[in-house]
Amino acid sequence: MNGKGTKAAKAEYKQIMQKNIATFFDKTREIASLTGDKLSSAFNKETHRFTITGLSRSGKSMLFTSLITMLKSRSEEGYACLPLLRYLPPSQVLDMHIEPIDGYKPFPHIQNIEDLENGQWPKATEEAFGFKLVVRLKETASLKRHVLPHSDVVFEFIDYPGEWVTDIPMLSKTYAHWSDSAWAQLSSGPQQYFANQWKAFVNQFDFEQEPTEQRIQLLVNAYRDYLVDAKANGISLLQPGSFLLESSDFDWQAFGFTPLPSSITSDVSHPWFNIFDKHFAKFQNGWLTPLKQSIFKETDKQIILVDLFEGLNHSRQHLYQLKETLSHLADTFVYGQSTWFSRNVLKKEQIGKVAFVATKSDLIPVSQRGNLLSLLMQITEGARARFDGKPIQFEHFLVSSMQVTDDGSNEDAIRYKDTDGRYVESTFEPIPSTLKEMEEGSHFPVPDVSVPSDYKARILAGKGVDRLLQFLLGKGEQE
Repeated sequence: MNGKGTKAAKAEYKQIMQKNIATFFDKTREIASLTGDKLSSAFNKETHRFTITGLSRSGKSMLFTSLITMLKSRSEEGYACLPLLRYLPPSQVLDMHIEPIDGYKPFPHIQNIEDLENGQWPKATEEAFGFKLVVRLKETASLKRHVLPHSDVVFEFIDYPGEWVTDIPMLSKTYAHWSDSAWAQLSSGPQQYFANQWKAFVNQFDFEQEPTEQRIQLLVNAYRDYLVDAKANGISLLQPGSFLLESSDFDWQAFGFTPLPSSITSDVSHPWFNIFDKHFAKFQNGWLTPLKQSIFKETDKQIILVDLFEGLNHSRQHLYQLKETLSHLADTFVYGQSTWFSRNVLKKEQIGKVAFVATKSDLIPVSQRGNLLSLLMQITEGARARFDGKPIQFEHFLVSSMQVTDDGSNEDAIRYKDTDGRYVESTFEPIPSTLKEMEEGSHFPVPDVSVPSDYKARILAGKGVDRLLQFLLGKGEQE
């Protein structure tokens, strides 16, 4: 490098350093001007960012509703719920309140409670909701409390449709690759029983005709009909899931696409390939990429909700597909152990704690929950394989956001109110602890439970949430 180049580089370096030093002193003066509550907020705020991943019907909205209700009752009413949660001792809680997160609609907690009051379960999530749960704890250390009278523990949650989760892996595929893999899925597993009408439609469709707007809509609507039917029958791996949401910001009617026969996707000059390839690129760049950047932010803790009953209620093939789906979803997130440098300097997080949660565990007797936990561990094998060689803590949990059933007359029975308002008892045969134990063609009916009139008391009696929070908030060996 010549002398002029060296001088210019030195001048640029000096300018950058002066700017950084000025920024540092600005921050120092800003903090020095703080007193009391503001000083405590600046130094004594602990933020936990959670990504809660769950497929459609996995119980995310009910878990959020129950969590807020439990914590508010614990802090404001002194109710002895969440007994194992040592991290937030009730005697130290000064206040708890909910704040919005910029760019998100507030979580509809009050609306969900009103739905429960009217005997209806909270509506399925069809758009993103965000909220912060701020818990203010009084400082107990005698010296520290004179300077920092309290500390804030902030929980950031995002609730989003489960259909979005299954779409994110499409970012790593070309249209041709996705189309071929979608056809493979349609021809195997439980999907094959619901895709016959779609396949027949494609077989009689004339792809020699130009892809006019009307013909595209005919094809896309027929494929969407398959998606709707498959979802209603418990299929978990459906793409694009965004096409199932009426409130989706992606205009699938104008820019929809479907899988095409390989004879078309192998011909890059084919008009139908060209139009769907363009629509697929718009779906990726105009919808999925911004979605991943805004919703699926890097966080340090993850809860993966799993509804095993959806598979148990249908077939062993449904459970095998659920295992495959969870394995694919694990590729969407960044796993590893965040360091102080990565968190505070690089502003990047990696997920270092993962909780696999089987929801609605109160729908079976206590005697069968050991088998349910064992089944959960097998279903998550593929996802956990993504953790190999990485310092990640993980555990499996059984959770009931609301204890909707009571003990039956024997250890294999439960009692509950059905949707007709009758108080009934159901006796269970042992549920399988492994996939091999579930015979081909067998299924385990799920109790059709109504919303209990004493729903709040049953939320506060929910099981497993305290153990889940204690694991996620507790200080691990590597933290």
